[in-house]
Amino acid sequence: MKQFAIIIPAYKPDQMCLDTVKNIIEAGFEQILIVDDGSGKEFSHIFESLDTHKEVILLKHAANQGKGRALKTAFQYIVTNNLSYQAVITADADGQHLVSDMVKLSRRLIKSPANVVLGARDFSRSHIPFRSRFGNRITRLLFRLSTGTALTDTQTGLRGIPVRYLPQLLKVIGERYEYEMNVLASLKENNIEVTEVTIETVYIDDNDSSHFNPLRDSFHIYKIFIFYGLSGGASFVLDIGLYWIFIQLLKDPAPGLFIILATIAARVLSSLFNYYINRNKVFKKGSSKSLVRYYLLATFIMLTSAASVHLLYAEWLGRGEIILKILVDTILFIFGFIVQRSWVFRKE
Repeated sequence: MKQFAIIIPAYKPDQMCLDTVKNIIEAGFEQILIVDDGSGKEFSHIFESLDTHKEVILLKHAANQGKGRALKTAFQYIVTNNLSYQAVITADADGQHLVSDMVKLSRRLIKSPANVVLGARDFSRSHIPFRSRFGNRITRLLFRLSTGTALTDTQTGLRGIPVRYLPQLLKVIGERYEYEMNVLASLKENNIEVTEVTIETVYIDDNDSSHFNPLRDSFHIYKIFIFYGLSGGASFVLDIGLYWIFIQLLKDPAPGLFIILATIAARVLSSLFNYYINRNKVFKKGSSKSLVRYYLLATFIMLTSAASVHLLYAEWLGRGEIILKILVDTILFIFGFIVQRSWVFRKE
């Protein structure tokens, strides 16, 4: 166990944290980095008790900065001091990660020293709280759509990370719970292999000890999808507005072509706006080829939408062209997100 350090970000911990650390030491781990993420004086006695163990290194934040920042603080400490661990294992402070599973991860890290190892929970069991089961399904789906990687558990905090990757992970954006999701996405981009190990699924008091804020932290996790949707909505409004303006400008000078000209001019300008927003605000990456790829995709989606609605209407239903258009374009909207993420704005 000398090859591994356990990292525990802790915010307002209780007796469960003390018991977990004791069990970790008894299992043979000789280095535990605990980050007090601004818990306050009320919890100082717990950290003082933890600090009495010779295996514990206690790091402190003056104010709460979030789980992501706490993990970065521990990563930075290891990198700065050039500590010679093979890997670190991150765990939560609430006792929901068993020491036996930490040992399981350490064994897999020995077998696969170049892989990041994730402790994957089984969410099919009946005792899993609904919000956790539902949240896992949603994040698994969205994560697969946004990265192309299929994982069993995207929200696990029990992770084995080779120390060689810590400098890269320090560059990953995010300060709170979204950081862990961003780390998983960065592994794919940096061609780092991921292995999953099945662990026990433990929930204490229906997971009431979790400091996850459903509104704030969910926004940070899902914001790429939210921004993509807002970008599409804003581009649609701009397209309609520009179309109306060009209709007024071209109706008299070009009475026979004003609708076609207004449609083309509005679509070109609104699509340039959409391209700019998606490249710089949504995906935040791209290359000199991105604009060409974007318009190839836009052309494909436009033709596919028209052809699909036409065929479904003419060859199958014979009615409901508006509903068909909405359904087809919804599917193409998701398809467009996947292609823009993986091809149009891919990291070269």
